[in-house]
Amino acid sequence: MFKVNKISMSDEPASATAPPSGPLSQRSVMLRLSALQAANFAGIGIYMPFMPAWLLSQGLSEQQIGFTLAMGMIVRMLATQPIASLGDRPWGAARVLVLLQVLCAGAYLGLTRLPSVEAVMAAMACIAVLTAGVIPLGDHLTVAGVKRQPQLNFARMRLWGSVSFLVMSVLAGVMVSRLGIGTLPYALSACCLVAAATAALAPEERMPRAVTWADRTPEAIDPQRRVLLWLVIIASALINASHAMLYGFATLHWRGLGIDDSTIGVLWAVSVVSEIGMLWWFGRGASASFRNAALFLGVSGIGAVLRFAAMPFAVSLPAIMAVQALHAVSFGAQLLGVMAILAILSPGGRGASIQGRLSAVNACLMGAATLLSGVLYARFGAIGFLAMLPIAMAGLAILVAAALHARRVLLDTDAGGALVLDTDARRANVRLEPEP
Repeated sequence: MFKVNKISMSDEPASATAPPSGPLSQRSVMLRLSALQAANFAGIGIYMPFMPAWLLSQGLSEQQIGFTLAMGMIVRMLATQPIASLGDRPWGAARVLVLLQVLCAGAYLGLTRLPSVEAVMAAMACIAVLTAGVIPLGDHLTVAGVKRQPQLNFARMRLWGSVSFLVMSVLAGVMVSRLGIGTLPYALSACCLVAAATAALAPEERMPRAVTWADRTPEAIDPQRRVLLWLVIIASALINASHAMLYGFATLHWRGLGIDDSTIGVLWAVSVVSEIGMLWWFGRGASASFRNAALFLGVSGIGAVLRFAAMPFAVSLPAIMAVQALHAVSFGAQLLGVMAILAILSPGGRGASIQGRLSAVNACLMGAATLLSGVLYARFGAIGFLAMLPIAMAGLAILVAAALHARRVLLDTDAGGALVLDTDARRANVRLEPEP
């Protein structure tokens, strides 16, 4: 058995991680992290379908609503990485999440007391800042939990976020129909308080204060790993951005085909259920190795190409459902692949920062693709979905570049399960020595 000197995926000093505050069983960790994912996505399941309607009820015009939502995307793009990186500080990601959720609960309540349209728009920008770090910090805590206890299954914990989103979307529709759109801020505030309580119980190993901030920033990663990391992040974000026209204009497209709103709700549910199935049945496959994770990411890109090539021509209900079921591949496999690769490439103490970078790049490319989608859909209608193909293909091309680069930075595991960089010993000046 051999060990690799000088270059290691676990290259932190021995004191880089603090022991957990108390022993937790594997089942307890799984339940806490699953609950965290569910709580983080519950509010999104209310916000996404109904916030535009609430803004309209407050007197905002359609143009002002569009500007407010676009501004939120830009703010999140700018705020995600710096806020998520706070999770690598000694106080830990869970405490940052608690603070963000409590502040967000107050901000949603404050929406009900604002005197003007301009004040509502400004408050929405503040909410965008506070929510920017929620998903990356939750994913960071879940990935870190799996790295500490490899028997855990990331996908089966993360899927509860999708389940929560689906359930809360349905419940929010019932709530709005019975109690009115004015209840929305109160429901969102309650979701934030529940999420804060859940984050307070999330298991975490916090970095000791003796470890300097410079040692924990993503720039401290060795250059070869950093290049590979950026290639994967950009490839994944491009595949994700190819869904922009789907998210923005699929409902309008289906309405134009004569499909009623209740059936459209079922179509969206098909995509979420198929995503849950992918996470439940194939989650461990992506995390087995870097090669497997990259394969999942590649399959997601191919799935996106097939999905959006078929989208303009799927006009019958069975065909549309089949296209929606491809969400399991185009999004579910993409999530599994990129999260597995980040877990492999992110050394201890830098995971939150790197999750923040992924979210920031996702927001940037999704925002740009959404603006492009609006122009294309207005001019070409459903044929505009074909413009999503080159975006997904660009992601696949960059993934190929990442795979070629990975051949020079081959990932493997030693007998103890620690991830190491297995490079050409002459190029990297690495000596292989027998284990004592």
